[in-house]
Amino acid sequence: MSQRRHGRWLAWTLLTSVVVLTSAGCFLVGSSSPRPDPKAPVSGPAPYMEDCQLCHASPVAEHYAQSLHAAKGIRCGQCHTPGGHPNFAQPIEDGKCGGCHQPQYQESLTSKHFATREQRALNEDPAARKLLRQDGFTAPAPPGGRRFVGDKAAGALGGRLCVACHYDEHRLDLAPVRQANFCTSCHGVRQDHFADGNAGPGNRCLGCHVLVGKTVSGQIVNTHRFAKPGAEGTGG
Repeated sequence: MSQRRHGRWLAWTLLTSVVVLTSAGCFLVGSSSPRPDPKAPVSGPAPYMEDCQLCHASPVAEHYAQSLHAAKGIRCGQCHTPGGHPNFAQPIEDGKCGGCHQPQYQESLTSKHFATREQRALNEDPAARKLLRQDGFTAPAPPGGRRFVGDKAAGALGGRLCVACHYDEHRLDLAPVRQANFCTSCHGVRQDHFADGNAGPGNRCLGCHVLVGKTVSGQIVNTHRFAKPGAEGTGG
């Protein structure tokens, strides 16, 4: 008799628990916030969109279509940071290029090109940036030749070394530096560098100062330090 009474009590307890929990769940569901309308506008920043080619069709878009960046799907707004068209809040500088090309950027910082750059106020002066662009992103260097330029307030980030060699009016590739007279446009004629006295059809400077794929002391030789032959591992 005692077992029957205990069984009834256990069954009643379980039934009561189910009813209480179910009621509580209905209460909680009924008091929750309504679900948002899926067709309602979403708050927050506008999605990234650009139609730069509508205004910059020629020559900017035409030239950019020929670049390696365009072939890889890089969009205008990934380099030209918004913030006040046409004077973008963040000018394109070496630090921007380094975001994707970090090894080459770090190598450039150890080069004499970077160490001997002329430092000017550029980032806050659109007129100065325009003038530098017209000069090919380089400046006269005594006693002759030319040198790179960077923003004096931005330090390592503010250089204009990348565009001085690779810009080519938005084509952005290796074609400029492969030209026979590219390096000598800053470093003088340097005919004594070539035993045959002929600079050849391409940029022969790269053959000694850019040793792609070779190693020194177990490390891959960089492409953007432009060290003297034999001094790649010494910082020379």
